[in-house]
Amino acid sequence: MTRRVLPTTLTSVIAAAAAGGLVAAAAPVAASAAPTPAVSGGTTATAKVCGTTRVVRRVAAGAAVRFTVPAARQARVRAARAGSTVVVERCEAGRWTALRTLRLGARATALSGPLTGASDTAADLRVRVRSRGGAFGRAAHVRVGVGEVVDVPVSFRVVNRNRTALPCLGAPDGKTYTVRGTLVGPRAVLDAGKAAATLYLHGLGYSGDLFFRFRDVPGYDYPLQQAQAGHVSVVVDRLGNPAHDDLPDGNATCFPAQADMADQMVRHLRAGTFDAPGAARRFDRVVLAGHSAGGLITELTQHAFKSADAIAVIGYTDTPSPLTLATFAVAGGDCLTAPQRARGVTGAPGYAPFGRTNADFAAGHFHDIDPTVVKLVLARHNRDACGDLLGALQSLAGNVLLTRTITAPVLIISGSRDALFAPPTNTLAAATAFTGSPDVALVELPGTGHAVTLGRTREAFRSAMDAWLARHGA
Repeated sequence: MTRRVLPTTLTSVIAAAAAGGLVAAAAPVAASAAPTPAVSGGTTATAKVCGTTRVVRRVAAGAAVRFTVPAARQARVRAARAGSTVVVERCEAGRWTALRTLRLGARATALSGPLTGASDTAADLRVRVRSRGGAFGRAAHVRVGVGEVVDVPVSFRVVNRNRTALPCLGAPDGKTYTVRGTLVGPRAVLDAGKAAATLYLHGLGYSGDLFFRFRDVPGYDYPLQQAQAGHVSVVVDRLGNPAHDDLPDGNATCFPAQADMADQMVRHLRAGTFDAPGAARRFDRVVLAGHSAGGLITELTQHAFKSADAIAVIGYTDTPSPLTLATFAVAGGDCLTAPQRARGVTGAPGYAPFGRTNADFAAGHFHDIDPTVVKLVLARHNRDACGDLLGALQSLAGNVLLTRTITAPVLIISGSRDALFAPPTNTLAAATAFTGSPDVALVELPGTGHAVTLGRTREAFRSAMDAWLARHGA
């Protein structure tokens, strides 16, 4: 019996097939079977997409971009394309993920379709043709806006201690903890080197995720929107937040200790010694931004440690309103006489709400907010550690004189309808609180309450932060 040896090269396979009938004669996979799509719009550039440097078409966020697969006018080309498809993919977490597949087949006319639309603000895309046999032709690559956005969990190892000049009413426990959050930013910025990041600190009644990353309703994810504008954000839940229930006693920390831990996190960002998926990242520039009590902590951090390259103080001044003082009085009384658990009947002891009822909380925080958002936020807002609540006014009073030693650029940004730190205290702070800084900017947001990320005017806040961060290299 004659033994037939199968050839090992594509050319010999075709030859043997035609001569001896082993397989049906077919051309190798080529441009005729899997042509390269053409992309219209934008400009040509070289960029690293999904880990590989490519020639790409760069288009603005929201711009309309189309692909076109050329017509197959010859019968042999149409035959080669039979069963082929067009595959559109998006880079996510450093890997290509299929978005949609369109039938190409043995058509005689060109196939054209949209790659992007008005809702596409940041993405790295590729479009390519897959032959009937599964082989791919050359791809066309498109970068929309800043390209792929990285959104990953991060954590920081910190020591709960107080090295500032301001005392705590109770001593922080000196133990090591893990502070958790998320990092959101354009991969192109993160991979370019000499990157900058902004570390965001939430205030009382919120986690970082609730205040800065509210995702129960579309359009409120501030770090994602800032990433689409080219910025890197790190949003954390401060130690003691009930979202993690990691502090065993709510009395075991204070605002000066929170400032110490903020400094530790800034240093971790600079050194690349924080935990995140993938390779370690170091940030050359770090901005510190805090809302409300987070703004106080930001100021405490900066004058104690000179940690950040610039600071943004959001919805905070050293002149609280009568409503703020009354709310602290009630919360402090609850801490002393009726302390609660962090999570209702469970969780660590030593907690109380900043705003005893939902109506109290809403009165301080909300102005011109969608009723659906109000309902969802009130269902999720949390209690706070009594160590923070009881020592807050002492920290505020000590902070008044020390802000004059801050030399970094400062942004004061707040709403015209802020009920907890009401104008014109923001104007007064801009004029007198930061006399050591040569660069103090004031932004007052019309028709905006204390919760600047949750109102209908949230885009004005995001836009103002975007412009200020860009001016300061972040």
